[in-house]
Amino acid sequence: MSSQPEAVLVSGDLVTDPGAAEYERVCELLEPLPMPVHVLAGNHDDPDALREYFVASGSSGSPSGPFQYAADVGELRLIACDTRRAGSDGGGLGAERLEWLEAQLDAQPAASTIVAMHHTPLRTGNRAFDEIGLAEDDRTALADLLPRFPAVRRIVGGHFHRTIFDTLGGRGVFACASTHLQAPLEIGAGVVRIEEGRTPALAVHAELGDDLVTHVEPIEQA
Repeated sequence: MSSQPEAVLVSGDLVTDPGAAEYERVCELLEPLPMPVHVLAGNHDDPDALREYFVASGSSGSPSGPFQYAADVGELRLIACDTRRAGSDGGGLGAERLEWLEAQLDAQPAASTIVAMHHTPLRTGNRAFDEIGLAEDDRTALADLLPRFPAVRRIVGGHFHRTIFDTLGGRGVFACASTHLQAPLEIGAGVVRIEEGRTPALAVHAELGDDLVTHVEPIEQA
């Protein structure tokens, strides 16, 4: 690339079992990056640990409760939502978090915005994955909310361990592949399988004038 990214977004599940040593290791791995690092709360994450170790400079959010915040990333605005549900691999927003998101969008309605959440609000076609995706009521509520805010450029997330794209409320929805283990394509399957040996990847979101283009880049492994 001809220039460095404005920021890095880590789409949640930074660790499998949350603990100080695990998060300190993640910090060690991310420390060489010269740009701000913004993280999402995954179903395996501890929100208090995320607040302690990973709240990026320039973000604004609550010191307790859901791990959610807004941050400026170059000319874009990032709104990071918390979709964790205690004791569940599945995700949700609920009335309070949806109200928070709406308030954030209302605060700067003309700002080009990316909405990010670990549980990407799309269907995968894998029954087991869909059962632990974002709750259907919340997906419907998002679909109703988004048309009011044309400055929302994309909804991005992770959770599904593979690259998937859909639309919701007239906006593109993108699930990034994992930088570690991947899920095979299994439409109609009733189990979740996460495998080693498949090529990990990252995504690059590039604002090119009026366009926001997403590239999926494989990660070469030594």
